[in-house]
Amino acid sequence: MRIDSTILRSFRNFYGPDLIVNWDPGINLILGRNGAGKTNLLESLSILTGWGAFTKTSDVVSWQSPNKRAYISAKFSGEESFDVSAEISSRISLRVNDKSSSFTELRLYAPSIIFLTGNLSLIDGSPSARRLFIDRLCALFVPPFAKRLADFRSILRVRSSLLRQGRNSSSTDITFCRLGGWIMDIRREVLAQLVKLMPPGKVLLKFLPSIRSGSEYLNDMITVNAKRELYAQRVLCGPNYDDISITVAEKGKSASESLSRGQKRRLILYMIITAGKLIAERLKRSPILLLDDLTAELDSEGKEFACRELAKTKWQVFITAPEKPFATRKKFGGINLPAV
Repeated sequence: MRIDSTILRSFRNFYGPDLIVNWDPGINLILGRNGAGKTNLLESLSILTGWGAFTKTSDVVSWQSPNKRAYISAKFSGEESFDVSAEISSRISLRVNDKSSSFTELRLYAPSIIFLTGNLSLIDGSPSARRLFIDRLCALFVPPFAKRLADFRSILRVRSSLLRQGRNSSSTDITFCRLGGWIMDIRREVLAQLVKLMPPGKVLLKFLPSIRSGSEYLNDMITVNAKRELYAQRVLCGPNYDDISITVAEKGKSASESLSRGQKRRLILYMIITAGKLIAERLKRSPILLLDDLTAELDSEGKEFACRELAKTKWQVFITAPEKPFATRKKFGGINLPAV
């Protein structure tokens, strides 16, 4: 899929005349100084591809909006042609071809992968960053996943509240194990499919803990941890403890220990492209890549590597940067935002 054009009105710092942008089907550079609105523009594309705002929804509405609403729209083409529009206030109302739609439905129309500046923590950071990476793929391939993950988080809050009060949490056991076990199984199934597309023997990805059945594992762990959870007053097992180990095979060490920051950026790009290949294979639609400052901390060789690898995919790519990151003379699409 690809985005042909977008229109923004009263969105973040774009509060003047409608911002209309025609996009290139290949690599698009969103350039500008800090505060010009590069990430804001990328956020609008996140909403228009079904992933929502980066922060609180109401915050995306410009304070100068006369009716406290923002409006964004896009025309898509590729495997299918359609229009998407969103009216934003305290919530987001989506329409596809002028019919009401949900984020889940929209993600299937226009699958995208988003890399934000903080996503370098995919390798260096907490397990939550790695769970988010795989959960986005799960939400694309298994539409009920996002809803069931939200349901699990609700039951997790109830269970946690009971334990903090020193009360028995067994009333939540069945739902906790059923939902949590299903989430753990889907994550491992999707990661296994991702691993199949990666060249063997270079980077090893593995979910921790290793399990056969999520629900059986949680049932066993609840029994083992019953007294410990009451004493600790917190939940000690569940998909909220999942993690992905990322190991550089030739070094036999974790990527966080053995790679430089530039090498980690390359590895993240490699994982993003592999995830894109899985999307194209499973959904029969080319993914759209939304990359915020991906080329930061890459040397000139690393930047040209990124340009070359992204161009080879023949997918539509959006990259934010303070200035043109690539030395190549190839023409790119995109927009150069003026300083605010």
